Amino acid sequence: MKVRHGVMWVLFLALVVAVQIHFPEPVEPEVLAYRDVPDETFWTLRRHAYRFAEARAREGFAFLEGTPASASFQILCKGVPVLHVERQPPLLLIRVALGAERRAPAIYPLQATLQWSLVPLSYLEQVLSDVQEPTLQDRLVLTLAGDVPEDERCGVRK
Repeated sequence: MKVRHGVMWVLFLALVVAVQIHFPEPVEPEVLAYRDVPDETFWTLRRHAYRFAEARAREGFAFLEGTPASASFQILCKGVPVLHVERQPPLLLIRVALGAERRAPAIYPLQATLQWSLVPLSYLEQVLSDVQEPTLQDRLVLTLAGDVPEDERCGVRK
């Protein structure tokens, strides 16, 4: 009986290690939906994000403007998107990459700054607007994936 339990634990640990090796972080972001905002408010949000990235460029952050046809922008951490803001009337969407707390923890104060004046949709309104949340499987894979290597993180002072 004890041998079976030992074998089961070894197999479980091997599975965890295999998942960490073979599965990268999920790319499905956490999406927060808000009521659309006037142009002036959107440009204020953009300006905050731009200043954030500009002030932290040495830490690996970069600002990326969306296409001219779309009202959007992104904050990248060493080339990986960690925050994406997009205006899709009647919604304003803020996407935060799963695992951003490991890759770029400084993104959360920026997110809080961007959100303070916005009116969030209720859970039901968000579902009816077809704004998807990450699945439980995405969150589980992220948990098993482990930490982000230090050279891929932003905001880490050397």
